[in-house]
Amino acid sequence: VSAEKDYEAALTEGFRHGRKLLAEEFIRGREIECSVLEDTEGGLFVSRPGEIVPAQSHGFYSYDAKYIDEHGAALKVPAELPQEIEGKIRAMAAKAFRAVGCDGMARVDFFVTPDMRVLINELNTIPGFTDISMYSKAMAASGVSYCEIIDRLVAHGLARAGRSA
Repeated sequence: VSAEKDYEAALTEGFRHGRKLLAEEFIRGREIECSVLEDTEGGLFVSRPGEIVPAQSHGFYSYDAKYIDEHGAALKVPAELPQEIEGKIRAMAAKAFRAVGCDGMARVDFFVTPDMRVLINELNTIPGFTDISMYSKAMAASGVSYCEIIDRLVAHGLARAGRSA
């Protein structure tokens, strides 16, 4: 809903499909993502950020832009950001990973507003994991190959299993 006059109709339509609705404020900003990879000792490697650039026709990274329209969005890796903002994003990604108790890997998604405020959008503990997904592209832009990601995850899992045995 982009206008107050449409809000009531949207609520009515939503409640036709269920008893609960979730409404969120639209955040105007760039969609930035970092990949986080945990090593065998619990140390974290946070990738350089990547950016999802939705096609003009979508306006934002909607379901259709992500899954239906093959030209719905482009991935820009690494994202073009001021160095201090990139550093802040990478530090926030590591803190968020720890705060929610992630293990092994996660992707942390952000919004960067036009005035350069950085907001965490979500953590994805099972991110897309093909060689063309943002997770692996951001790692590759940071010097970690797809094969190396897999090797590190296997080593992490074996180390974790050894600690709990």
